[in-house]
Amino acid sequence: MNKQRIIQGTALIIILVFVFQAGVFAYAKVASPSKEGVEDRVGMSNAVLQSEVVRSTFEQFLKEFNVQEAYRKQIEQLVASGHSRTDVSIAYDFLYQNFGTIDDLNNMLKAKDTGTSWEDLFIQYHEKRPEFVPRSFNSDELEILMQIQGATPDDIMIADRLSFVTGKPFGDLLSEKLKNGQWSSIFAQESVLHSGNSLPRVQLTEEEMNKYIQHGKLSEQQVTQAFVLAQKLGESPKVVISKMEQGISEELIMAQSYMKKYGE
Repeated sequence: MNKQRIIQGTALIIILVFVFQAGVFAYAKVASPSKEGVEDRVGMSNAVLQSEVVRSTFEQFLKEFNVQEAYRKQIEQLVASGHSRTDVSIAYDFLYQNFGTIDDLNNMLKAKDTGTSWEDLFIQYHEKRPEFVPRSFNSDELEILMQIQGATPDDIMIADRLSFVTGKPFGDLLSEKLKNGQWSSIFAQESVLHSGNSLPRVQLTEEEMNKYIQHGKLSEQQVTQAFVLAQKLGESPKVVISKMEQGISEELIMAQSYMKKYGE
């Protein structure tokens, strides 16, 4: 039963933290340039530096997500066709967390081009898809699965999530992974924007739970979701909980966080 609780209680998220560099701007006064000239040059310097920060962040994003070669080529085509690196990064990050597909990426970027906000795009995405609920294995099923040579709790959880997304039998996906040794080729085969072989765990102690529910603004379920969301975004749980207590939607919290990470 402990194994069952471990599998059912593990949050399906992938955490990435992107490091942003602060820009330091300076200029040297050579002659006696006009005010307009100074402003133009400073404005151009700011734009160039900001562009380089976005480019550097984008390259780091590709490495950290271990974006597969097939997807890299399509991403390069999206950028070449006019989509900003910021938009591509935000859409990919969101869809990666949700086991979205390459078609979802294209459709989301097209919708973003119409002026739809990220918050609304995330809401629309969630409304169109049923919420994933990990399957409940009975003790006998779980015991059999855990005795399969080479199968890990992560394999079971990933197969469960991928089965939900693709509609393919759980057992077939798990068997294919055990045969291939890696999930990456299966993700690419199913056009799913994911690449990992393991899933991180969210740690929430009883002390932390009591601390945040005593205010009476959030339920235990909401506090748990706040911790999941915080780790998914690389944010402090305290910050996310504070926003949720203010009534800010999860989709807006995500939009704000992604813009802070990738924004131009």
